[in-house]
Amino acid sequence: MNTQRIPKQVTKAPSGAAVSSMPLHEVAIPVDKSITAQYMADHAYRECKRSLMIARQNRLNGDHEDVAFFLNDAAEFRRIYQAFANAVDVMGGL
Repeated sequence: MNTQRIPKQVTKAPSGAAVSSMPLHEVAIPVDKSITAQYMADHAYRECKRSLMIARQNRLNGDHEDVAFFLNDAAEFRRIYQAFANAVDVMGGL
């Protein structure tokens, strides 16, 4: 299992890369089509379920640090899912 963590904030980009230093929880993605918002909502939903499954597996293995990480990860994907699902509603659905 990859134990590398994604930082909340990127402070230095690799050479040639365009990376924002804005914290991930403050990033706003403009969505002008409901099909795009629905795709993103579906993706976030799947990632939330995946993170919960990995957290459950790590709990059975006794790895409490990874459990906490993946539960936080699932919560963030759930928040993203809700934001995109609301965007679909605001745009009038598909």
